[in-house]
Amino acid sequence: MGVLAALVALPVAARGRLPERLATHWGGRSPDGSMPVGEAAMVPALLWVVLVAALVFAGLRGGSAARAGARVGAALLSGGVFLVGAQASIVRANLDRADWRDAGSVGAGVAITAVLAVAAAALGWWGGRRAADTARAGGPVAGGEGR
Repeated sequence: MGVLAALVALPVAARGRLPERLATHWGGRSPDGSMPVGEAAMVPALLWVVLVAALVFAGLRGGSAARAGARVGAALLSGGVFLVGAQASIVRANLDRADWRDAGSVGAGVAITAVLAVAAAALGWWGGRRAADTARAGGPVAGGEGR
């Protein structure tokens, strides 16, 4: 729910400092595509909802619950980090611009976001696998030792 809220809240909260249309696509170094602020908030939110639904559906259908949980957790973590990071980069690039064509670059923001998304996927996979291994062994849930 936090990812969905962040995706919508970022452009809405900054609306007073954004042009009517946001640059949302860059061809090389300059923006070459735009959307109204409302659409720029809703499109990534819709992508998130579709991603969550697809992963839940796939998780229910495939293999053991523990392994499916590790895959779903990794995909949700990385997908959420990537979408929120991209949205933050787009909003930052458009801040205090009179027109979307004047938007700054998103290159560094997207590069950092991609690295963080890969790290989140690895963390989600590791955490899911650890929980699955612990559950399979019949031991206490990770972090529950000594309670």
